[in-house]
Amino acid sequence: MIRTFFAGLALAVAAFWAGTLVQVRGTPILATLRKDSRTSDPQFSRNLGITGPELLDFFKHQVLTSASSEKPGKVKVSKLYDTFVKSLSLDAAQKNDEGICFPENSMVSKLNRNVNPVSCLHSHNDYWRDLPMFEALCHGIASIEADVWLIDGSSELAVGHNIAFLDPVHRTLDSLYTGPLLSMLNEVNCHQDEKDHKYGVFYNSPETSLYFYIDFKSEDSTETYHRLIYNHLKPLIDMGYVTFFDLESEEVMWNPLTVVLTGDYPQDLSVLDGHNEDGIFHTNRRFVFLDAPLQNLEAHHAQFSVVASASLSQLLSNCSSRATGQRRALSSGELECIRLFVDAAHSMNLKTRIWGVPGWPNDLKRELWKQQVNDLQVDFLNIDDLYEASRLF
Repeated sequence: MIRTFFAGLALAVAAFWAGTLVQVRGTPILATLRKDSRTSDPQFSRNLGITGPELLDFFKHQVLTSASSEKPGKVKVSKLYDTFVKSLSLDAAQKNDEGICFPENSMVSKLNRNVNPVSCLHSHNDYWRDLPMFEALCHGIASIEADVWLIDGSSELAVGHNIAFLDPVHRTLDSLYTGPLLSMLNEVNCHQDEKDHKYGVFYNSPETSLYFYIDFKSEDSTETYHRLIYNHLKPLIDMGYVTFFDLESEEVMWNPLTVVLTGDYPQDLSVLDGHNEDGIFHTNRRFVFLDAPLQNLEAHHAQFSVVASASLSQLLSNCSSRATGQRRALSSGELECIRLFVDAAHSMNLKTRIWGVPGWPNDLKRELWKQQVNDLQVDFLNIDDLYEASRLF
C-alpha cells in the first residue's frame, strides 16, 4: 500500500510539472492548456486559419464591407486597426491571458505562420501604415521604425512624423509597439527557465531578431532616452527579450528584439549607461545601439553600433557626385565608390542601410533596389511598398 501511495504521489508530481508551470513577465504561474470559458469568446482566441498578406487582405475587405452597416462606435486608432487588434486577442492577452501557455495559437502564429522572414527589408515610416508593426510582421519584414516625441505631463512617448499631428492617447510607443511586442514574446516564451533561449516574432524563424529603429524627434534627447529605457523597454529587458552589448566581454548578445537609436539621440555613452560604470540598471549591459554614420565611420563605432546608415545623397557627395531623379540607375563609378563605404561597415561587423533613395518612377525604384542588394550588398532596403518588395526578395 505504501509503494502504491508513493507511486501515485510521484505520478501526481510529474503531472503537475509536465507543462503546467509557465513563466510570464518574470512571474512563475500555473496554467492549464484546456479550453476554458474565456476561450469561447471569439474576441479572445479567434484563429481564422489564414496568415500573412492574406490575413491583411481579409481584414481590409471585411472592415470596408461591414463599416456601412455597423452602428458608429468608439474608434481608437482606426476601425481597421482596432478590429485587427481585437481579432488577434491582443487586448485579452494583455489583460487576462497570463495563465495560458499555447504558442501555436499565439499572435505570432496568427500573423506569419506561413511567411518566411525577409531580412533585407526595412519598413520605412512604419508608424504611417494602416497597421503599424503588424503589417510588417505579416510580410516577414525584420526591421521597423518609429519616430518618438516627448509629451508634456506624460511619461509616454508619442509616435508620429510631425508634432502637429500627434495622438498622445492612442498612438504611443507602448500602445503601438512595445506593449504588443511584450505580449507576443510572452506568448511564445512561456517556458520555465529564464536562461532558456528566447524565441522571436517570426514563426518560421524564431531565432531571427527584429530590428527596431527608434527615431528621436524631440530636442531633449536625454529625457527621451530616459522615458524610452525606463518606461517602455524595461519590461522587455526584464524578460530577456532585448539584444545587449556586454560591457565586460565587449560582445553583442542577440535576443528577439534589437533596438537601434537614430535621429537626435544622446551622443554621450554615459547617458546610455545610466551614468553607471556598470551599465544601465547596474547590469554591465547596454540595451540600445546607435545608428552609426555610414558616410563617416570610425573604429570606435563598432563599440556601440550594429548598423550604419546614410542617405544616398550623403554617400554620393563623398563620391564627387550627387543623386538626381533623372538617372535610371547608379553608374559603375558611383557603385564602386559607395561599395567602399558598405565594405568598410561590413569589415566592422555592421549592417548597412541607405535611405533617401528615389522611389519613383517604379522602374527606377526597382532597379535601385536590385543595385543595392546585388551590387552594393546593402543589408536593409528602405521600403514603402512592403507587398511588392517582399515578393522580389
